[in-house]
Amino acid sequence: MIEFDNERIGRNQRPYVVAEAGVNFRDDIDLGKAFIEEAAAAGADAVKFQTHVPDAEMVESEMDALGMSDLYERMGVYELSLEEHRELKHHCEEHGVTFLSTPFSPAAVERLEEVGVSAYKVGSGELTNYHLLQTIAETGKPMIVSTGMHDMETVRETAALLNQHASAFMFLYCVSEYPTEPSDFNLGLIERMAAEFDVPVGFSDHSTGVEAAAIAMARGAVLVEKHFTIDRRLPGGDQEVSIEPEELEKLAEYATLCHETTDDEKEVRDDESAIAEWARHSVVTADPIAAGETITAEQLTTKRPGTGIPAADFDDIIGRVAANDLVANTMLRETDLE
Repeated sequence: MIEFDNERIGRNQRPYVVAEAGVNFRDDIDLGKAFIEEAAAAGADAVKFQTHVPDAEMVESEMDALGMSDLYERMGVYELSLEEHRELKHHCEEHGVTFLSTPFSPAAVERLEEVGVSAYKVGSGELTNYHLLQTIAETGKPMIVSTGMHDMETVRETAALLNQHASAFMFLYCVSEYPTEPSDFNLGLIERMAAEFDVPVGFSDHSTGVEAAAIAMARGAVLVEKHFTIDRRLPGGDQEVSIEPEELEKLAEYATLCHETTDDEKEVRDDESAIAEWARHSVVTADPIAAGETITAEQLTTKRPGTGIPAADFDDIIGRVAANDLVANTMLRETDLE
């Protein structure tokens, strides 16, 4: 179990729904606020952003050598100032959702500490960035750590580090393909990771739609994160794998339904009792039986409704004596037997 912003995330809790606004709103703060409003209205628990400080997270010349200079430039466009972070966080608070962000450098962590975040989301690319992980751990805030593009041995090594340094953390099972085909998920890993690492495990979903996330919650994911947009026609590389407000609302409904249906006690509900009265079967005479006659199996059958001697007691009636004359198709009651 981890806790932040007065929320408990773990087993036996409603799965926590994170709408990943990311950089889908580019640098338009008013649009970012609209994302927050729509996500809150749809039932999200948190809206997550990204905190980029390009010079602190990339070597421009080396990115250029890889043919990725456009990424460096985009991150410059997506960089949010301290005041813009504060605006978005305040807007989240006004609409009853938690502000989260993913830092990509220690400088970004410093900026988010000034903003006053309650927890940190760590992207899959930073799973082995122990310097950054320890920087975040030193804040004492809970950590939500994605595990895409890494094998289990790597996750184990990171878990060992976090167990030493983090106040609290959880993992997110993730496949870092955009979009991920549903057949590429191994959702059984959610339960396996939770058992092995003894921490909450959620699901960062890069597939289209909400079906995989719904299945993941049923398989034990305590948190689901989905890229979110108010309109997939907006520009941006993450729009394709983003869900719109109606889909986010459906995902939030699935989270509630999943929580309401996870109890493992078998009990008869009130509405079932009413159905049971007619749906169950009782012991009925198949042939006439005379008073004083010892009853045989051949003289009995079972039929609805369940208002007589229960069908489960069929064998107990065999060998008993009829207390009075019984015509065929009589539903037996104890008063019919000696």
